[in-house]
Amino acid sequence: MFLGIREIFSARGRFALIAAVVGLLTLLLVMLTGLTGGLGQQNTAGLESLKADRLVFGSAGSQEPEVSFTSSSVTAGEQKIWANQDGVDSATPVGISQTVLEGSAASPSIAVFGIPAGSSLLHDSVGHALEGFTELSDSTVVLGETIAQDSGTKVGDKVTISGNTFTVGGIVADTYYSHTPVMWADTAAWQKIGHVNAGASQQPADQEIVGTVLAISAPHADDAALTSAADQSGTKAVTTKESFQGLAAFQSERGSLQAMQGFLYGISALVTLSFLTVWTIQRTRDLAVLRALGASTGYLLRDAMIQAAIILFGGAALGALLGWVLGALAQNALPFQLNLLTVLGPAVGIWAIGLAGSFIATARITKIDPMIALGGN
Repeated sequence: MFLGIREIFSARGRFALIAAVVGLLTLLLVMLTGLTGGLGQQNTAGLESLKADRLVFGSAGSQEPEVSFTSSSVTAGEQKIWANQDGVDSATPVGISQTVLEGSAASPSIAVFGIPAGSSLLHDSVGHALEGFTELSDSTVVLGETIAQDSGTKVGDKVTISGNTFTVGGIVADTYYSHTPVMWADTAAWQKIGHVNAGASQQPADQEIVGTVLAISAPHADDAALTSAADQSGTKAVTTKESFQGLAAFQSERGSLQAMQGFLYGISALVTLSFLTVWTIQRTRDLAVLRALGASTGYLLRDAMIQAAIILFGGAALGALLGWVLGALAQNALPFQLNLLTVLGPAVGIWAIGLAGSFIATARITKIDPMIALGGN
């Protein structure tokens, strides 16, 4: 192993070059991983904030229920069935729609989450109000901080949404749905904004649409009870994570970014493999001398692998450090997730994959003939 370390110092230029390439690949992966996490969080944070054990989807008309926030709707009758099920603590209807809020300064796009007035779901999701209060009514809404800033709106101001005027009762911490900041309203206000139940004044009370999904709190319910409630109500219950499949752009967006990550990991392995293959060929005669002096094949392999591990570690560590710095700056302008996992994960991945490539490249050491050192063929 002393030969490998000495070679690093004697050939600083070429080893610095490969370390720099590994560092750049690590930097790209850290940035891409952070962006993937940030975009995913901005897509699903609003749903995760509901802290539901299950999200229940209803059917659109006479169709079978499916996991789709676009077509799902739940009725008061379906909500009652779930609320009365053994093991279910609460079944809160959540109406979800996307529209534009007309404020005094601008008209930003928003997502509207409609929940029953008096429900604790808003407080449980985003905590205390930053300004004002979190109580909802059919004439009062609560804005996310970004919506308030973008629209130039303060507590007590009037805003117009889909032709309806509401008073801003409070401002809370941001959460997002499908890349759009969330505004909270009560169920009646959400129905007005989305024109839900319009022209259906004669319908039975149980058929009234009260939300897009039901947020089920059932920490002690077994799967059989949940399946029974879904069968009785003609709905479909899934976990919050499974519900992400109902977001139109979630899978395609995440799949594209993860495919790019996969290509970068593959490229890093090829770069390491190519460099070390050439380097091993160049040092064949030196290694043959060591074999002629009695060095074992295992010793030479360990020497080469330790040399590769040091170079890969240096490059990956440099890339991770730069990624942390640039990620911290990117958070101010982009949906970027910066934590130990998004920084150390790619660095460890690059190091491990590079090491695997190194082993393949240095395996030819086992075939080195010590006769080469003596000028033999």
